[in-house]
Amino acid sequence: MVNSLLTAIVRADGDALVMHVGERPYVVAPAGPVELSARPLTLEAVAGMLGQLLPADSRRTLEELGAVEHSWSTSAETYGERFTVVAARGGDDIWIEIRRHRNVPTDVEPAKPAEPVLDVEAARPAPAPPVAVTRAPVVESASPAFPLLGPPGRPSAPAPAMAVPPAVRPLRAEPIPPPPSPKQPLRIERLPETITETAAPVPPELPVARPSAVAERPRAAIERHVERGAPGADRQAAPNEPRAAAPERPVPELKRPAPAPQRSAPAPGAEQVPAVVLPLARNPVRAEAGGRALSPPRIAGLDRLLRLAAARGANTLYLMAQARPSVRVDGEIAALDGEAVLTAPEVESLLLDLAPERNREALRNGEGTEWMSEVPEVGRIRCQSFRDHRGPGGIFRMISTRPTSAEQLGLSREIQSLCAEPEGLVLVAGPRSSGKSTLISAFVDLINRTRNDYVITIESLIKCAHESRGCLVSQREVRGNAEEVATVVRAALRENPDILVIEDLRSPEVIALALEAMEAGHLVIGAVAAHTATTAIGRILDQFPPERRDQVQLMLAEGLRGIVSQVLLHKTSGGRIAARELLINTPSISNLIAEGRISQLPLALDNGRKHGMVPLNDALAAFVQSGIVDVKDAYRKAYERQAFLAVLRREGVDTSFVERLA
Repeated sequence: MVNSLLTAIVRADGDALVMHVGERPYVVAPAGPVELSARPLTLEAVAGMLGQLLPADSRRTLEELGAVEHSWSTSAETYGERFTVVAARGGDDIWIEIRRHRNVPTDVEPAKPAEPVLDVEAARPAPAPPVAVTRAPVVESASPAFPLLGPPGRPSAPAPAMAVPPAVRPLRAEPIPPPPSPKQPLRIERLPETITETAAPVPPELPVARPSAVAERPRAAIERHVERGAPGADRQAAPNEPRAAAPERPVPELKRPAPAPQRSAPAPGAEQVPAVVLPLARNPVRAEAGGRALSPPRIAGLDRLLRLAAARGANTLYLMAQARPSVRVDGEIAALDGEAVLTAPEVESLLLDLAPERNREALRNGEGTEWMSEVPEVGRIRCQSFRDHRGPGGIFRMISTRPTSAEQLGLSREIQSLCAEPEGLVLVAGPRSSGKSTLISAFVDLINRTRNDYVITIESLIKCAHESRGCLVSQREVRGNAEEVATVVRAALRENPDILVIEDLRSPEVIALALEAMEAGHLVIGAVAAHTATTAIGRILDQFPPERRDQVQLMLAEGLRGIVSQVLLHKTSGGRIAARELLINTPSISNLIAEGRISQLPLALDNGRKHGMVPLNDALAAFVQSGIVDVKDAYRKAYERQAFLAVLRREGVDTSFVERLA
């Protein structure tokens, strides 16, 4: 299976293959994404692929850190290619990317461009006679450093790491070849037989490269080296001999030292001066005065922190002065391992580098501000700055472009069927930080994939961006009070949407507008801060005065389609899972709501299991029996704890832990 995936990447001329739970696998190619399957991947399929792609130690690292990178060996079908597997996991959400590294064949010798013959020879200006230097031998070496002749008129000191090999032969005038391939032996070419200094400019057609700053030496030190008759590159300097150091900055002009006495060319058997060989021209980064290297931009540090947070499955990154960077994973905040404590100037520098120009003035004045930013391979980031007693700080919330699907959340068929309703009211209930926004986002994603309608969402904070697929999705963000939310809802209804999503039904005006939209034939999905389905209906009725309550009860009895209430629990194996209660508006439920007998809804919910209803206590007890959730955590999340203990005793679960908790 792995070989077929790698072959698919190569055949599609792609750069990567992406596999994500709940989505179809596709190859990222220059011509666009190429889907490999018509069906989305299940959790079992992606988990099984992890077992084939990653060894045991890498899988353990993935479980511990939430992200891992592993180099995968090539196969016969993909000879000459190299692949890297990058995997990230957050609970049941698994993401795998197989990246392709294209290799350029190294066994083909590159074509040698025509180069002019280097002929450097000039006369020293009068009255100083020329200084003759005996030509140097050719040295063949397999050193990994590429050789380069120094420019004429400026000899350089011998490279300290160059050794003289035994093979020596006379030199001939030859064109300068291009740098050889890494597999070919490197050749150090000769200098001309005689090198003399001249004031004449170098002809422009000569391909002379300037030596790097590391290899330059003052001219006076080089001439002293020639006068002493240095034997070669293998010669070691005396312990007390002064050694020329590289200049900290480029020397624009060197003063000419006093001319040395004329020396005649040595006899054929005399000691010869070796060729001056410099490394291949490169672009070294010069250090600033004092030896301090240029530091990378601070945005790179913040970009790295955001990538690390995303790889760990976090949705928020926190930066505070005098504290280590922290992330929120599965609802809990933890410091990033291996990161140092940030000072106040460092935090301010990070914020200023990422903030647009219009927000920087507020940051410098210590005022709180918000902005949006785009980080490659992470997505859209909502940034919020603040200042406390320790200094500046920032909160970076990641807006996912891949919403969590209904399959990833494990929604039952009865819950998914609520998204197929043509009209009516669907409520999502739960306490604070119970995943209501994630569940509503999954509803929008399911509708976007299965219907062809106009969808408007009104959210206090956009946490997930939905791309228009089957539906046309328009997301509106309202951070104001209840009156502003009601104004935006009225404006949205004038656009005649098929589906209206209101993230928070928190005021009588907004609830009344939602009920009016429901009666007008729209499908309305809204969230209510309540623990159970019964308390959600009671919360809505309590928003209206007594004289209007009967009318609201009749509207709910007729237009309500269902209520999904959920709480989040920590799994014993790590991560979180949602326990959901489902109430469906059957005729018996509708009669109870119309007559105002809300207190009898829990009994009707227990009797509605044959219709697909699920009480919250049953969902909690099922997780405890399967060992997914600890019984103590389930007991803390239960809204009606005595009824939950009765369900546990009926299922034969030990409840003695309650006495220890008391």
